[in-house]
Amino acid sequence: MKKLLVLSVLAAALIATPAMAKEGVYLGADLVYNTIQGSDFDYYDSAGGLGIKVGYNFGSIAIEGNIFKSTHSATGYIDVDLSGASVDARISFSQTNDPDQVYALIGLGAYTLEDPSAKLTGSGFNLGVGLEHFFNQQVALNLAGIYRFISYDETETGGVTYTLSPKLDGDVLTVAAGLNLYF
Repeated sequence: MKKLLVLSVLAAALIATPAMAKEGVYLGADLVYNTIQGSDFDYYDSAGGLGIKVGYNFGSIAIEGNIFKSTHSATGYIDVDLSGASVDARISFSQTNDPDQVYALIGLGAYTLEDPSAKLTGSGFNLGVGLEHFFNQQVALNLAGIYRFISYDETETGGVTYTLSPKLDGDVLTVAAGLNLYF
């Protein structure tokens, strides 16, 4: 009975509060689903993982930093950890007072693909689209699809770093869903 009462009060508060994008700092947590698309690593299975972000919303433009990690497996291969960090700009196409903010994303990132014996590092750029639904000015559900164009250009094995030539294609398609909290 207590749970029902608490959920009812929370639902009423979310409905009663005006829903619009709030300018300022926000933090977010995402569940991510990464599919390695790059031709040099496309034998790895898609996998879920976690991501966090911190950003600043200026109104129709937001700048955010993101980090994520997921572990991928493939039959006959060692599992690899895919991790990345990026700085992205989000450009909203919705009115500022609309609770549903549709946006495009563009950014740059650094990525690693690591197994117990070797670590690949590379960089790339991101293109994506998303929807942020504001329940109120402080809480928003975020859904996004991001294509990460990644080229791995270094490998580290046994403490020695080697430059790769040609670079390895490690593109990734990320689907993310999570909550953003605005302050």
